[in-house]
Amino acid sequence: MERNDSTKIKALIVNNIEGLINTKEFVSELNSHPVKDGDLISINNSFILRKPLIKTKKNSQFLLLKVKGNKPDISEVYVSTRSDFNEDFKKLNSKEAEGISIIPIEQALEAEILNIGKLIFFLIGDIVDRPYSTKIQIRNVNELKFDPNAVKPEVMIVDGKINIVINQITDPGAAWIMLKPELELIQNIDLDSLEKAYKQSFKEIQKNARLIMNLPQPASPPKSNSFIEQLQNSVIEQRKLYESALEKCTSGQDPNEVNLREIMRISYNFADDAIKIMQLLVSLSDLKAIVLWSTLKSHFDLAKSISNLPWSKSDKKASLDYYVETINGARNHAFHNFLLFDRTIEANLSDVQVKARKLTFLPPYSQRRYNVPFDYEDREIVEILSEITRAPETAVALDFWIKNLTVLESFERLLNSTKEALWLLNSAT
Repeated sequence: MERNDSTKIKALIVNNIEGLINTKEFVSELNSHPVKDGDLISINNSFILRKPLIKTKKNSQFLLLKVKGNKPDISEVYVSTRSDFNEDFKKLNSKEAEGISIIPIEQALEAEILNIGKLIFFLIGDIVDRPYSTKIQIRNVNELKFDPNAVKPEVMIVDGKINIVINQITDPGAAWIMLKPELELIQNIDLDSLEKAYKQSFKEIQKNARLIMNLPQPASPPKSNSFIEQLQNSVIEQRKLYESALEKCTSGQDPNEVNLREIMRISYNFADDAIKIMQLLVSLSDLKAIVLWSTLKSHFDLAKSISNLPWSKSDKKASLDYYVETINGARNHAFHNFLLFDRTIEANLSDVQVKARKLTFLPPYSQRRYNVPFDYEDREIVEILSEITRAPETAVALDFWIKNLTVLESFERLLNSTKEALWLLNSAT
């Protein structure tokens, strides 16, 4: 690793640490547990509740700061593999610090870069479109071609045969409407048969067309079409829609709760898709400590934005699992309950006599799912009733949705800081 690269990476890490120790959470911790010269301050390498969503183990390496002048000194950063701890920050007094083996951050960085590997750079891999063609099994027609660079769907005659070009693979009907006037001008074409064959070929393209990812070459300049860049653009777009809906919702412009439902829709999709990316970024940080150190402040901010939501239970660490559960419950109530019942119904059958038909046991293993162990009169009615369910409901106040905007913003910043860190690390490989 070039010295210049090492200096830039260390500067990025120190910048993250400086941002972290200036947060109100760190300042409050320092005020509650005053430090003095000779003490060490250990920074955790995970700020969220890990179970059940995070499958990887926390990295064993922790960042430490020495205390000089009764405050943390960021001019010298150290790394240790000391025992695990749950707090975001932990003070070690001078006596405890004597038993801790530490190494300078520069030495740890050398080892991290040597073992960083290539796979983590898939996040900044360049995404490119690739055309895809398939045959159309009908006389006088050659192929259906998906060309993402085509301006519009079009019909081309090549060597006396029809080639159909489409520029999107999400809506076969919309493309066919644009193609049909051109096809009607061609003689001896059975449009009904062609439409059926076209739709079948369209499905094949939907199934087999691919985007191609090219991992960056070492020290290559950043590209704007990377995987993480596109993730970031998606989050930005959804965050803007969320902001707009939230503004209308909080200003009294939402009498029919249309915008509130839009907020719930975006939040539900975020809790379903973005949480998986969060899991990925946390796991990536578990496996590659240098990635966490380079994005430390963003990880901390995201965790705190989740912790600061108005929960119905108090946890010191952010719970991704409970976050998802809360949003899903709110959406279930808004979108999934057609029948307006908020509780389970229990019928009193103490006066009902059940006429038994037969008891069947020891069925073949392969038929166990279809076996009815206890059959009785009107059993079918009970089975039908058991299929009618209600969605779980979580009461979520408007304040939750207001503060949830900070979660979206924090996640957006985490993606950006991860992108920048990976490009810097790529330059050092």
